[in-house]
Amino acid sequence: MPEKGKIMSDELERAEAHLHSAEAELHQAEQEEAAAVRKIEAAVEEIKEVEEDHEIHFTVDGEPHKTDRRELTPDEIIRKFGERDPSKNYLVQIVGGQKESYQGKGHIPIKMHDGMRFQILCIGPMTVSDGTC
Repeated sequence: MPEKGKIMSDELERAEAHLHSAEAELHQAEQEEAAAVRKIEAAVEEIKEVEEDHEIHFTVDGEPHKTDRRELTPDEIIRKFGERDPSKNYLVQIVGGQKESYQGKGHIPIKMHDGMRFQILCIGPMTVSDGTC
């Protein structure tokens, strides 16, 4: 019977060695995970800093404009950059050869990106004398 006890003792030693090895690997993985999380957090902060300092260039009716805001509503673009009345005008975005209308969506924010092109269109008839709505 001493042979059986020796085998069990050897198996127990191997199992304990595996357990210690697994615990060491887990500890190493936890340290690597914490380091990766710190790198991600630092990268996110770096991105935020760059975005805060970045001006976005876009056009309204062919005229160049810029903003540091990441989002603008169509009504804000019409009022601030087109100097027109949003109640009488609506905005379209020109993407390739297509026009995406924001009519009836003047309060919904647009995520601004460099190079966007917008056009302001009249809701009703335009007066001939001054070309406004």
